[in-house]
Amino acid sequence: MGQGSSLSSSDTAANDNKSNQCNPNHSEYNGHQSGYKGTGDKADLDNHSNQLNPNNSNYQSSGSK
Repeated sequence: MGQGSSLSSSDTAANDNKSNQCNPNHSEYNGHQSGYKGTGDKADLDNHSNQLNPNNSNYQSSGSK
């Protein structure tokens, strides 16, 4: 069997979709947008801040443990 032949059709479709989204010549390409993409209201910004604060119970570490 050749490489990639162990992928199911749904895995292949997901892979193709990811490739299309990363290809600037494809119509589904959206580009990379860095930074926080929340709604920007006070409650949303407070929640985002809490998730970044290690002293808060909502803290979410970005590293694996």
